[in-house]
Amino acid sequence: MSDSDTLSADVVIVGSGIAGGHTAYKLAGAGVKTIVLEAGPHLSRNEAVSNFVANPEKGPNAPYPSVPYAPHPVDGKDNDFYVQGGPDQFVGSYTRILGGTTWHWTGFADRLRPADFRMKTRYGVSEDWPITYEDLISHYEEAEKMWGVAGDPDYDWGSPRKVPYPQPPIPSSYMDQQIDIGLKKVGLHMAQFSHARNSVPFDGRPACCGNNTCVPICPIQAKFDGSVHTLKAQALGAQIVTKALATKIEVDADRNVTGIRFKRPDGSEGIATAKIYVVACHAIETPRLLLNSKGENAPDGVANSSGNVGRYLLSQLNQDVWGLTKDPVYPYRGPQQTSGIIEFRDGEFRSKRAAVGTSFMNDGWSGNEDAVKLAGDLAKQGYRGHKMISAMREQMARHLRLNSSAETLGDRGNRIELDETKLDSAGIPRPKVYFKVDEYTKAGLAYAVDASKKVFEALGATGVKTDTPYLSSAIICGTTRMGTDPKTSVVDVHLRAHDHKNLFILGTGAHITAPVNAPTLTVAANALRASQVILADLGKL
Repeated sequence: MSDSDTLSADVVIVGSGIAGGHTAYKLAGAGVKTIVLEAGPHLSRNEAVSNFVANPEKGPNAPYPSVPYAPHPVDGKDNDFYVQGGPDQFVGSYTRILGGTTWHWTGFADRLRPADFRMKTRYGVSEDWPITYEDLISHYEEAEKMWGVAGDPDYDWGSPRKVPYPQPPIPSSYMDQQIDIGLKKVGLHMAQFSHARNSVPFDGRPACCGNNTCVPICPIQAKFDGSVHTLKAQALGAQIVTKALATKIEVDADRNVTGIRFKRPDGSEGIATAKIYVVACHAIETPRLLLNSKGENAPDGVANSSGNVGRYLLSQLNQDVWGLTKDPVYPYRGPQQTSGIIEFRDGEFRSKRAAVGTSFMNDGWSGNEDAVKLAGDLAKQGYRGHKMISAMREQMARHLRLNSSAETLGDRGNRIELDETKLDSAGIPRPKVYFKVDEYTKAGLAYAVDASKKVFEALGATGVKTDTPYLSSAIICGTTRMGTDPKTSVVDVHLRAHDHKNLFILGTGAHITAPVNAPTLTVAANALRASQVILADLGKL
């Protein structure tokens, strides 16, 4: 390999999403020579929006084509990417582009609650995290300020605050207000969500104008995504290398990481070397890279002396309730979710059943596909022209859907492995996923769905239906869990690999549980916290 195939820096980061981008931003801002390797391309927002419009499949990855040199799951074709080990179907969706998966996230900017870190102590289930809510408060505050989080100053969703939200709240929709009438009849309450989307112009990005396509794309970037601080890191001097698929981590006899091998779309290879390495490519690709890096000095894969890389995979279990309201509630306006039910998210009930987030879906029955499906149904009934338009308007104004999402608990048997017999288009073994939903999760979801049905009844809705529970495509956690014991965990409390003193592994993989609050803000807070440790380590070298 020639010198031209070698990149060198103080720190090499794999992955340009929230964890990698925030770390690069902090390091580059401190004058550290930093390289970020991103497997996918740098897609412009205009390109992504055009892709979304042209793609008949309107799922999370509709704007983001999977490319042969860095494939990711494709909507509706999960089994072309994942090898299903069962018994439950895994559908985790993520992207490989500059900025990462937050391009298609909902935009919830939630902190975890103090109780979420102490499930064993508080409720006698699962395990406690090795860190506490208090350990993250200052980092939560920093991330919220960086993002410009909008939230209700009068409600904190159970996560105590020392400083107010940086921006005023995103207003509740008219639909939320109508649902509240039904909630009060059954003794439930709602509150406004905190959002990583601008309620007022901030940081060169406009305020939300209600396009209602948050998933899969905010066309005006009112919603924050990982590209914001990855590109800020580049402006501060970080070198961002796109279309560079990390394939192997090299380790020497002293268990120090010595380089990251990567492959370009044309098949040529390079290596990136540094003093410190950071792997931050989400909870599927991170263990894939670690396990694919088996070698003489890492016989079971990098950072895997515990045998737990890829294990304790976490998701959430979802179920929808939908129907036609008696009077118009006017969905399909504003962000896709602006409010939700308070009562099911935390409490002593978690000793027996899972916490559940029940959200009011401003995107109607099935989001971006509703109009196409309804038009087809009406056409079969003989509707045409203005008659069809009038019928669509009348029906869609009364579409109501509540979505409930239940936490899952860590189970060592829920895992990903590499299927050496099945390679993806880049030549890497495909991930084989084993997942089983526990009864604790099912009980929590059933309770919340039953309550949702009572709300529909209180509203006088008709044609009320539910679907079969399904695993979330948005929540992927675990696989490189955090802990104090190297025999049972992959990284320590600072997200440093137990096995390799110059390797940090960031992202949702470190999480012990998958509570109903979105994990993204916690990913950012932990990345900012780890950045301090990395800077301190560099000062000692």
